[in-house]
Amino acid sequence: MESKKVRILLVEDDPDDVWIMRNLLSDRWDGPFELVHTELLATGVTRCEHQKFDVILLDLALPDSRGLETFITMYGHADGVPIVVLSGYDDEVTAMKAVQAGAEDYLVKGQVTDNLLVRSIRYAIERNRRYTAEEALRDTSEEFRAAQEIQQRLFPKEAPAIDGFDIAGASYPAKATAGDYFDYIKMLDECLGVVVGDVSGHGMGPALLMSETRACLRTLTQAYFDVGDILTRANQVLAADTGDSLFVTLALARLNPLKRTLVYASCGQQGYLLGCDTYGDAATTVLESTSQPLGIDIDMIVPKAPPLNLQSGEIITFFTDGVFEAESPGRVRFGAKRALEVIRSERERPAREIVDAVYQEIAGFSRYRQQRDDITIVIVKVE
Repeated sequence: MESKKVRILLVEDDPDDVWIMRNLLSDRWDGPFELVHTELLATGVTRCEHQKFDVILLDLALPDSRGLETFITMYGHADGVPIVVLSGYDDEVTAMKAVQAGAEDYLVKGQVTDNLLVRSIRYAIERNRRYTAEEALRDTSEEFRAAQEIQQRLFPKEAPAIDGFDIAGASYPAKATAGDYFDYIKMLDECLGVVVGDVSGHGMGPALLMSETRACLRTLTQAYFDVGDILTRANQVLAADTGDSLFVTLALARLNPLKRTLVYASCGQQGYLLGCDTYGDAATTVLESTSQPLGIDIDMIVPKAPPLNLQSGEIITFFTDGVFEAESPGRVRFGAKRALEVIRSERERPAREIVDAVYQEIAGFSRYRQQRDDITIVIVKVE
């Protein structure tokens, strides 16, 4: 017997099918349950955002959505709740695609018995519980906690104090270990290297490659001046180690505080220079990538961009794709433009507070759902 009431969300627009599902559950379910019904996908999504459910029964043909896209939309908002797909058609192709996309099961209406429905729901709930427990165990295991602690030590504890500049950065991992990377490196002739990078993928592998990238750059910057030359040599090391499995998007900017200039080289990582004008996109210069990512082509030569003469009031920022790819519950992306608007609106505040403001805006935009990707932001204000 079930000791805990099982809450089931049924998204179905056919009243006859609703009646059938309710009666099949009443006949066979051997414990307390609550069936919450809605006819529209949009309403079902809203219910998921404000209520807790143990499982979702989802019809693929609804008045406001049809086919596999119905499942993909619900899956994006279900926040880990298992989904059993219902369809009026015995379509093996759609069934396979739904399961590959994350559905726990695929039931054909008209062929569903009380035993089949109950078994499918129970299996979906139990598989999901086991998967959630395994994920929690993995992320809280001694090895992952140790790896997380070591990695956090690799990030700068604080930004360097440089006359005429206010610098801040932060990295917010999506999981216990991150593939994002930022650093401040004291270079030759009193210049400062500002680094922002993102290793493809998630988990322990990308975290290890991030650590190797950091060590490689910190070594090379003590022997070479040219940022393009440094990244060219770093690429040779990383490409030999990674093969075809991983790559790194990364920007290295060389800040000269005496000349108030910035020279950068970028391997697939954009940056932005916000001019003194508070308003309008015209005041923003995109710091375009100068080559493809690191680790792909061992023979790649990374060129540097022309030097930038910095003016008081300007802001340089680099942020990883976790910023602009963050999504709202309606699957609208946060976007780089929105991030730059936040930076402009907060430009009079200290760099550290600007970084915090961007992250808080992203968190609110996504309704504080769990991050899907690491987020890293670095701000350099010219004072």
